[in-house]
Amino acid sequence: MNQFSLLVEWLAENESALSALAAIAVIGGICYGALRYVLTPLLQRRHAQKTKLVTLGRTHEKQRLAENEGRHSLAVMLFDTLSTNPDDEFLSSGITSEIIAHVTMVPNIRVSSRLSSYRFKTGLDDIQEVADRLNARFVLSGSLQRSGQKIRVIAQLCDVQRDTEIWARTYKRDIEDLFEVQTDIARCILGTVLGEVKLAQTQLALESTDHQLDAWGLVQKAYHFWFSAFSQQGVLDACDYLRQAIEIDENYSNAKSALAMMLAQQMAVSICEDYEACANEARSLVETAYQKAPRDVEVLENAGIAWLHLGEGRRATLALRSAISITPLNLVARGYLALALTVTAGTKGAEEAIELIDENFNIAPKHPSAPYWNFFKGMAAQRLGQHDLTIECVQTSLSEQPEWIHSYIVMANSYCMLDNKAAASEALNNAAQVNPFLTMERYQQHMINTTDGEDTNQAFLGGLRKQGFVTSA
Repeated sequence: MNQFSLLVEWLAENESALSALAAIAVIGGICYGALRYVLTPLLQRRHAQKTKLVTLGRTHEKQRLAENEGRHSLAVMLFDTLSTNPDDEFLSSGITSEIIAHVTMVPNIRVSSRLSSYRFKTGLDDIQEVADRLNARFVLSGSLQRSGQKIRVIAQLCDVQRDTEIWARTYKRDIEDLFEVQTDIARCILGTVLGEVKLAQTQLALESTDHQLDAWGLVQKAYHFWFSAFSQQGVLDACDYLRQAIEIDENYSNAKSALAMMLAQQMAVSICEDYEACANEARSLVETAYQKAPRDVEVLENAGIAWLHLGEGRRATLALRSAISITPLNLVARGYLALALTVTAGTKGAEEAIELIDENFNIAPKHPSAPYWNFFKGMAAQRLGQHDLTIECVQTSLSEQPEWIHSYIVMANSYCMLDNKAAASEALNNAAQVNPFLTMERYQQHMINTTDGEDTNQAFLGGLRKQGFVTSA
């Protein structure tokens, strides 16, 4: 009880101080509540912004990875020597060095250095391990064997990310000049490898949903149908992917040049709703892309095709020659150059075109662009009046790209020149089934717009006019 009495007495004596403390506590509570009321929304917004920044950062990192995974890496392993001749070691290393030297001139592929490549050999190292250590998606390996004055080189290209061998080929050569042989084999290997790498990039993009791809990935997705199965719907879908890419990165020159090229294809196959509007948009896009990136190989390729269909043959030729000067083994640009020369540079242009295409086939006969090369060669042959060769080339092209409608029309023109009207009629009926929008009148007008004069027009339209399938414009 004494303790209780003492407590009561103490409270009585300190009543004023306790009241003050209570008042301070109440005021503090009120202030805390007010501050919390005011600051909580601010803190929540700050947390949301921080979370958004982290998310964006991760998204941007994902985009960079998406771009780098597709572009960056080819590891070239030192080719094995399977014979005992010591000279073969020099030949093997020479081929490897030549391949690396040529790849370094390709802007969008990073290749392992010669020093790094020489640390690994095909028969001794695991390809997956090589890819991991060199941060590579594609690995090129091979072997070399000699028998007397003959050598055999086997090359394989693996896509490590997909765990597949995507290409393999055997090369046989007689040895007369070692340096010439190693250069020839290296060029043949690389010419095909670059096409296979491009095809693999587009295939991976096709298998990804749009939201998984950055602007670069969407451009690769747009290219896929071009290398695999051409179709009118593919052109329209490609344009959609490219517009998405431009929305993500409005300064991406390659996306703009690619869209210009695809719009030009809409014009060529007559699937655009408004020809003039399509031409104007393509012209604006290609000018913007070229002004921003005049040394970008893919921009130059796309600009060349777009300008050709827009009736600017000289600019098309210059752009494609520039692309080849930057990357000499750019077989895609060489093919398009052949087409541009055929329709804008007379008989000499057609003769050079056939030389370009024949060299492409010597380097890479199984290149993904081979069906188009056959068509381009058929066009060049028609310009030179070689109609049997034209029919042979375009029939080969159609066996791999059956919806490439121009092949049917070119073939029909040659049949007409050979006075085989029935075969020409059948070819044109096939063309109408593939694409009823490209009438003979529209085809004639497009050829007039893109070719260099009446002589060339007559080479591509004379047979159709002769047999009454189209009237002179």
